[in-house]
This record gives sequence, structure tokens and C-alpha cells, in this order.
Amino acid sequence: MSTTTAKPALVRSELRKITSTRLWWGLLIGVAIYTAISAGASAAFAGVDPGGGQPPSPPLDTPEAIRTVYASAAFSGAYIFAMILGITGMTGEYRYQTITPTFLAVPRRVRIVLSKMAAHIGYGLAYGAVGAVVALVVGGIVISIRGFDLGYGTDRLWPSILLGVVAVAIWTLVGLGIGTLIRNQIAAILVAVFVVFLVEGIATAILAATDLDSVAKWLPTNASAALTSPGSSQLEYLPWWAGGLVLLGYAVVLGGIGLLLSSRRDVT
Repeated sequence: MSTTTAKPALVRSELRKITSTRLWWGLLIGVAIYTAISAGASAAFAGVDPGGGQPPSPPLDTPEAIRTVYASAAFSGAYIFAMILGITGMTGEYRYQTITPTFLAVPRRVRIVLSKMAAHIGYGLAYGAVGAVVALVVGGIVISIRGFDLGYGTDRLWPSILLGVVAVAIWTLVGLGIGTLIRNQIAAILVAVFVVFLVEGIATAILAATDLDSVAKWLPTNASAALTSPGSSQLEYLPWWAGGLVLLGYAVVLGGIGLLLSSRRDVT
């Protein structure tokens, strides 16, 4: 029998582990709140003069603004929560000392990690879907209040939303990869959030200022944004399909390293 496949029973076991705690609910609520604020603010201030000589963002009667409200805003925070869910999926085993009996019950460590991936990617899809629904509802309400058309038929809107949901799911795999590399749960979350929110932002700004935009667009968050934010940033993103492949590549590399380390190192 193959040692590189996830058995259905193992996947069900991993799903039970996720639902046995309230963390996934808390993170899902975080997705909804963050997205509501982001989509609502994007719709409220679209086309408004910010002052200080800065140009206003595109008004709500343009496709760019509609895609920003419904797609970019929907996934600007959802992927962080999905990544954290992935991180805790692995580090929680070490934190609560369940990793040893888990590996004793299933000596093929590769199967355990693959089962975690299969279970968590489903929750990643759910997080992305919730973010999309909240953005469509809250953003639509604000757009309607401002007297604009809801824009649900905007060109490339629905493909951007669907691709964004997939991107959020891939971020759970990135989180699992991080969790296999850094066993300490708090350290793994802090490092991941620090890199994504601060380091990547600074790196993007520096690369853009030094005319190295072609390098910046390969960073994980920029690759992810390529799926949902084409043309909505001063940075020239990769084509959506390339951004998806790059993001998946990060997940595969991190997951591959995690698989290698998980199969070789001692768990005690």
C-alpha cells in the first residue's frame, strides 16, 4: 500500500481534531469581522478625496473599485486567519503533547501530514467563502447606501472571488508548512504574522523604490494578491495564474520541508 496518500479515516480524525476546539470558530469569526470592516471601509471611501495632494481611489462606478470591495477586501485578512489555523494544526500536537501517540498510532508520518493538509484545506476554502459572502453583503450595503449600482455583474469579479477562495485555502497549507518547521505554537504564529505583515511590506517598498518590482511580485502576499487584485495596486502583479502557481509553490516547498523534517526528526 502507498505510504504517500492520506487515508480517509486519518482525514476524518484530523477533522475531529479541528472541531474539538473552539479555535476554528474564533478564527472564522475573526475572518468575518475583519472582512466586514475592510469591505465596508473600502466601499465607504472609494472615490473620496483623501487630501494632502494624494489622488483618490477609483470611484464605485468603476470595475476596479467594485473588485477592490468584493474581492481584494474579502481576502486581505482571511488568508492570515487561514494561515494561523494551519500553523496550529501542527504546532497544537506538540503544545498538547499529542504528537507522540499520533505518530505511534500511525508510524507513517507522511500520511499524518498529508491527512492534516487534506483536512485543513477544506477549512481554508470555508474561510475564503465566508470572507467572500461577508464582503458581498457588507460591501453591497455600503455601496447601495452611497447610491451606486451593486456591481455584481462587473467584469472579472466572480473569477477573482473564486480564485481568492482558493488562495485562502492554499494559505492553510503554508501555515501547516510553517508549523512543521517551527514547533512552538506562539513562536510560529508570531514569526509568520511578523513576516507577512511587516517584513514583506517593507521588502516590497524597498524593492519598488529601487526599481526591483519584478522581484517584489514573487513574494507570497503579492503572489496571492495577483489572484484577486489585478490592476488595483501600483505594484505590477503577476498574471493571476502565475500568482496562484507561485503561492502553491511556497506551500509545496514549506510542506515538503516539513514532511522531510517530520519524517526524520524525533518528536520528543
